[in-house]
Amino acid sequence: MKKTLIAATLSFAAAGGAHAEGWTVTDFSSIGDLDTCMNYAETTFNTYRARFGGDGFTGRSNWTIGGYDLRGEVVDGLFICAEDGGFVEPFLVVYNYDDDSDARETIADRLGDIWDEVVDGNGVPGGAAPATPAPAATK
Repeated sequence: MKKTLIAATLSFAAAGGAHAEGWTVTDFSSIGDLDTCMNYAETTFNTYRARFGGDGFTGRSNWTIGGYDLRGEVVDGLFICAEDGGFVEPFLVVYNYDDDSDARETIADRLGDIWDEVVDGNGVPGGAAPATPAPAATK
């Protein structure tokens, strides 16, 4: 089942930033491992909510992170951390239940931008690497 779903979704995503009615699919560069991909995806949804609001929730499986209710109850997103040949190939699917494709596209773009910030910042949004404490002085 997992391989079938991944294959079907990857086929859809292979069309390159595919845009179907109610769906936006964005693929990203490979990530080193599954745990990193999952953590980055969860950080992306948390950062999105901190910046743009929303009372939604995040769900987690072994290889997906879902961000639900990103705009009311009508827009959801799903990061899929697909393992393929020793690489993790993340992609994002954003879906809306109403006819507001512009809102869906805006949310997908925002999530993509935040993902890039998180990747650039090694897990920290905004591109800032975590602060390293200065070593303690010794006498």
